[in-house]
Amino acid sequence: MRNGIAPADTVPVDVVDVFVNSGLAGAAADDAVAKGAKAVWFQLGVIDEPAYDRTRAAGLDMVMNRCPAIEIPLLG
Repeated sequence: MRNGIAPADTVPVDVVDVFVNSGLAGAAADDAVAKGAKAVWFQLGVIDEPAYDRTRAAGLDMVMNRCPAIEIPLLG
């Protein structure tokens, strides 16, 4: 740690929010798994079924083709 800021690769990751085109999303999901994230969220229009399957098989929660700004308020 330097100046009170931990290096990015040492910070725990809860959720990785993926807002790129679907062709790049799988690599982002794989990186999230490798970094030990707890969940991956693919934004509206971001769809990659094989990445979804790999992420779930690795034990992470996964949301695909949804917008948190729409979904979270629905939770109450």
